[in-house]
Amino acid sequence: MILKHFFFLCLIFTTNYFAQSVEFFGKAIPGSIIVGKGEKIISVRLDTTDIPVDKDGYFIFGFDRDDTTTHYLIVQFNGKSVIKKFILPKRKYKIQRINRMKKKFVTLPKKDSIRVAKERVIKKQARAEIGKLKKALYKSGFIRPIKGGRLSSVFGSQRILNGIPKNAHNGIDIAVPRGTPVKAMADGIVRLSANNFYYSGNFILLDHGQGLNSFYLHLSKSFVKEGQYVKKGEIIGKVGTTGRSTGPHLHWGVQWFNKRVDPQLLLKIKEPFK
Repeated sequence: MILKHFFFLCLIFTTNYFAQSVEFFGKAIPGSIIVGKGEKIISVRLDTTDIPVDKDGYFIFGFDRDDTTTHYLIVQFNGKSVIKKFILPKRKYKIQRINRMKKKFVTLPKKDSIRVAKERVIKKQARAEIGKLKKALYKSGFIRPIKGGRLSSVFGSQRILNGIPKNAHNGIDIAVPRGTPVKAMADGIVRLSANNFYYSGNFILLDHGQGLNSFYLHLSKSFVKEGQYVKKGEIIGKVGTTGRSTGPHLHWGVQWFNKRVDPQLLLKIKEPFK
């Protein structure tokens, strides 16, 4: 509670004192992003990392699922600067047990290891493009890729597949009928439209600028090509159950560079979008 009050007091002080210069939107907890918008900003730095600012004064940064460290953000103007301190509290996550998973998706068979290795290279090459786009395409705002549906898995949950502990879940799963349209969460550029990957099935990776990216897994169909520009709300594919999946659903993931972000927190940021 003390940390929560500290964050909001710090936020109020910053946005009031520099009301004409910079504002921050978002909650400083593990798995979150903060969107900033300011006037006449010269530079932004998070700890030792330079953060790009677009021509309209937008910038963004995020905190990983397991991040509980203290961070310092420096916003430099002409003749003055803002220094914000972010103290991240520890966040609790659920444990999810899935006992109907095919054995080949729990323990990788040797015969598929070469295929998976090749797919990892393709993903790595696509992700190498993330961060090169300095324009804040995300300033179109964020929407849920699917309306309705059942949330079958939440962000950050520790996954235990057939009794074997695996990596934490890095997105949310929305269970809906096969063929349900999937929409882009924000304006972006398609960095990868992959077909029949071992774990992810048919999936799409979108680049929203300044390191923010989203991915849509287990699709039955993809309607976009790599390099294509898509608008927020544009239908990019249809729900399926390809790859490591036990039934029709969309796995929706969001990251800032390689920092894992909770999509549900993203949707709570309503300003300062056009």
